[in-house]
Amino acid sequence: MENQNKCKELIGKIYVLYIKSKVALAEAHLTRSPKLYFEKFNTKNDPEINIEILDYLVTRESPVYAELSKKCWVLFVLEITKILSKSKGEKFGIGKLYNKLVHKEFKEDISLDCFSEILKMIEDNDQDSTLSKLKLLRDKFYAHTDNEINIMTQDLFPTYNEVWELMDVIERFLVAIYSEYNAGIDLRIDRFLNKYAREFEKTYKYFRNTMDIADTYRLDRHFSKLEIEAFRNRKN
Repeated sequence: MENQNKCKELIGKIYVLYIKSKVALAEAHLTRSPKLYFEKFNTKNDPEINIEILDYLVTRESPVYAELSKKCWVLFVLEITKILSKSKGEKFGIGKLYNKLVHKEFKEDISLDCFSEILKMIEDNDQDSTLSKLKLLRDKFYAHTDNEINIMTQDLFPTYNEVWELMDVIERFLVAIYSEYNAGIDLRIDRFLNKYAREFEKTYKYFRNTMDIADTYRLDRHFSKLEIEAFRNRKN
């Protein structure tokens, strides 16, 4: 019974860490580009909001969002690689869970078939794989100084689409292993992102109503006269 409880406890910790990682990734993606995030997940935005203008305001006119996106991305990398680590010393690794089941340290009656897809990803040694890139970022840059971070090139980063595909593999694993206990699992994170809709709305309304010459000049240069007129004449 004790081993059974420890097995469930480890699975639970992997789940919690995954949700924490997913929230950080979603925050990084959303604050990097609301437009691309909404397109990725087919999210319907408020028809009163011009998504092109909102995306410009978030990505170009609001440095706080850019900084938040970077911090959330680093948090995501540090957390998700804990789940996908090959290290024997990693406390929350899926590999550790698998080994304990294989070697009967955990005596749960769990089908090891649910590990096949995710173990293939973890054990892939291709340096261009999404996971290899994430581990490189963790090991060579995010544990060091800001000066070293500044020399990173875009080639080191996987795309958001690639990372979300990696997350899909983890989710399929989590659904499969919880089904071994005839249990469902909630992987939704929308409730954690609602605050950004409110903050985006504040940013949008500020630039719609501002009389600041510098702010209005930059918008006028970037968008057409018709777009700006429609933007400023919408009701709050």
